[in-house]
Amino acid sequence: MPVIEQIKECLIPAGKSVLSFVEEDIQFLANCIEDNETIISATTGSKKLTYFLYLLTSNRLLTLDKSKKDKTLDSYNLDEIHNLIVNRKMLAVEIDFVYQETDIRFKLTNDKATKPFADELENIFGIPEKVTQKKVKGPKAIKLNLTVLNGKEQLKERGYNYVLKQIKPGFVDIVIDSKEPETFELIKWERVENIQKSAFDIAGWSIIGSKIGNAGAIAGAMGANIGKDKSVATLFLKRENGDKVPLIIKCDKKALEKLSLFIVSEDAEETQPVVQNQISAADEILKFKQLLDEGILTQEEFDTKKKQLLGI
Repeated sequence: MPVIEQIKECLIPAGKSVLSFVEEDIQFLANCIEDNETIISATTGSKKLTYFLYLLTSNRLLTLDKSKKDKTLDSYNLDEIHNLIVNRKMLAVEIDFVYQETDIRFKLTNDKATKPFADELENIFGIPEKVTQKKVKGPKAIKLNLTVLNGKEQLKERGYNYVLKQIKPGFVDIVIDSKEPETFELIKWERVENIQKSAFDIAGWSIIGSKIGNAGAIAGAMGANIGKDKSVATLFLKRENGDKVPLIIKCDKKALEKLSLFIVSEDAEETQPVVQNQISAADEILKFKQLLDEGILTQEEFDTKKKQLLGI
């Protein structure tokens, strides 16, 4: 079969209209085929409403360069092509390769003639292994929006929105108005129903070699901000330099459930708050499962607490 007929036969799946657009290309490339070459496949590509013919032979990859006034042949010897990749997209098929240290790209029309053309190239050059970097997600932070009743002046920032976050067990970040977080070691936390008792507890905790506040003054400062739920909690925090930072926060039922997910420092495990009546681990897990079902806890938070209770 004459070379021209072989090329046209490869293009039949693309349709008669495509054939009519590349008649000149077919005549030109057919005259460039050498005696020792055989036609393997052919297809087309379009650029700025102009169709281009791409021809794959046993020796070369050919196309007619119409970008210049004088049309020329672009010829690429197969044994000099490296790193060829077929990128199949919805509207086009891109062929990328390196030829004599130059990056080459063909953009082919995604029609029924292009698929066998691309398949033949992959048969010759193989399909490169795609190196994909799997994104490793870190553990999700446990977050608690804080209502700080006493101790704001000890933080490096002042603002309106205070968020307590924990990613690493034993340590917490305090983020104020989305600014740079400050990291603390979480020594312990304690929840009490009595404001005065909490104030006395915190007043007895030394800070930078001295005592903080007066119990009565602390309790008075908190009282006006407590609201209907009189429960409060004290966070006993420590900076890297050893400075102690106690914070008294409002602690309603929802805040307590969130706070119970936070893991204190391993060096201070003996000081962890003890749940009254020492509920069994199984009962605790059931309680947190209910909070998960109610949407108060996320799945990640529930899994973290479950592992903590089971000691795994």
